[in-house]
Amino acid sequence: MVTAFASRTARSVSVRDVSLEDAFARREADAYEGAYRSFGPRMYSTALRLLRDAEAARECVHDVFLHLWRRQNAYAAQRGSLEAFLVTCARNAALTQLRTFSRGRAAIGKFPAEVAYEMEEDPIERERVARALRQLTSDQSDVVQRAYYRGMTLSEVAADLTIPIGTVKGRLSTALRALRASLIPGNADAG
Repeated sequence: MVTAFASRTARSVSVRDVSLEDAFARREADAYEGAYRSFGPRMYSTALRLLRDAEAARECVHDVFLHLWRRQNAYAAQRGSLEAFLVTCARNAALTQLRTFSRGRAAIGKFPAEVAYEMEEDPIERERVARALRQLTSDQSDVVQRAYYRGMTLSEVAADLTIPIGTVKGRLSTALRALRASLIPGNADAG
């Protein structure tokens, strides 16, 4: 597998490749290579945004693919797009790495590094996202803010809001569907 990525990747509307998703679910080596070529740059930029270290981000992406290769039934095509699954895996792996690093630093008497989510510096895109976020209910917005902008796990969000984790998952799922409808060109609901 190739391990170098550009620091910025072009974002485009993705078209689901059902045959790639099915092959990936069957753990076919060619599908893993195809997924790496297609979605590796987006996974890398997600990890880089959180880790702020190019080498750590490359290792994170590699580790995600290795973990998925070793794990039976990690992905099922009917649960959603492969791209979303892989980017989420990269995000979660990067957050886990940050938490592990922070705990290690705290254990030796240092303060954990504070990690802030950085929005892209495109003011038009930032306004589009802000407008879409304002259309969410306050409950949905609270969950999205904590999970994606503060980097909290779903368990941490549930504890922080004192609600069941199932409620967090439901609100997040509904919010993400609403955001997708608002932000992805060609959706009937997009405004």
